Amino acid sequence: MDKDNNLIWIEKSRKIIKDFRIFKACEVVSAAPDGRENTFTQLDSPDWVNIVCVVKNKDGEDSFLMVRQFRHGSSAITMEFPAGLIDKGEEPEKAAKRELLEETGYSAEKFIPIGVVNPNPAFMNNTSYTFFAVNPVKSDGQSLDADELIDVKMVPIKEFEDKMGSGEFMNAITIIAYLWYKKMAKRT
Repeated sequence: MDKDNNLIWIEKSRKIIKDFRIFKACEVVSAAPDGRENTFTQLDSPDWVNIVCVVKNKDGEDSFLMVRQFRHGSSAITMEFPAGLIDKGEEPEKAAKRELLEETGYSAEKFIPIGVVNPNPAFMNNTSYTFFAVNPVKSDGQSLDADELIDVKMVPIKEFEDKMGSGEFMNAITIIAYLWYKKMAKRT
């Protein structure tokens, strides 16, 4: 780590500018190794989970269990893997189980961690954990949060691959979760 000392800024102070419920905007004063200081904006956000879940559709095709919903940031409807925030003190795997059940009504035999990524380390301080749900089964109805409106869809894997990066299939965290899934599938 000593070889990187010329790159590491040291935090001197932190002030919460505003609490936006799902993240806090912070003003962070940091010093570079050469002594200069600057103020940076950082989003202090809880960690996230994503769940890749493969099920058979009515035609017997391997399909991703996905959620379709309106996203306020892009003002658009997106197709995503089930996902959500990790509650304070909650383990990522427990959050994955909870989010899959709440958003889709599905549970799984076990959850395998398949990838970890920092969504945008330029200004965000959180981590996104991706899990693969093994042997998923429909076990309940949806139990959505007050502000969620979600349709559950079975998207054939080939269709997802063809549409990835266009239209409703533009969510970056979903695309990286797919890449973790493909990496896992190559090993098995």
